Amino acid sequence: MLHVATCLWQPNDASREFSRCYDESWVDKLYRGVARNLSYPFRFVLFTDEPRAGLPYSIEQMPLKTRPITYGSFTEPYQLGKPMILMGLDTVITGNIDHLAEYCLLAGVIALPRDPYSPQRACNGVALVPPGQQAVYETWRGENDMDWIRRQPHAFIDDLFPGHVVSFKGHVRDRGLGDARIVYFHGHDKPHEIVGAHAEWVREHWQ
Repeated sequence: MLHVATCLWQPNDASREFSRCYDESWVDKLYRGVARNLSYPFRFVLFTDEPRAGLPYSIEQMPLKTRPITYGSFTEPYQLGKPMILMGLDTVITGNIDHLAEYCLLAGVIALPRDPYSPQRACNGVALVPPGQQAVYETWRGENDMDWIRRQPHAFIDDLFPGHVVSFKGHVRDRGLGDARIVYFHGHDKPHEIVGAHAEWVREHWQ
């Protein structure tokens, strides 16, 4: 079965200002976005620092193990070893993602977006993860998650599914939504801060 995973923890000394806004409502919105746009059965897993109340029963919670918790903790979902779409909470699902799920179920190598500012290398805004990738977690020794995932064998989502997994700042803000299926946000601005021309599609899909 496909797994969809994300992480939530209380802000700490390692948290930058732009990532101190997350709470359970962001988890719920991401879950609902996936449910609206995916026809495959899926297991939604939240890796968290503490049990979170008020979330749908269909969201499974797993404890983050590593202390201190840092952005590198986003490596922990790889321990599942299952086909997985891994996303941050600042992600908006804007269209059908069945083909991205199929990649995770059938492919043999992790797929990552091209860094919108340095397209020759990957970023980890979204990861399409085939089964059997638990060594990514098992061999991790606390490195920054972006640096660590770039060292793993990977394909580029941009080449496999052009325009379907895009950065808000790097693509959508200036070029429009196009045929995007997943929009990932990083740094400023976050979905709740969007105003103007992009506010309508954010309201439609981020709920």
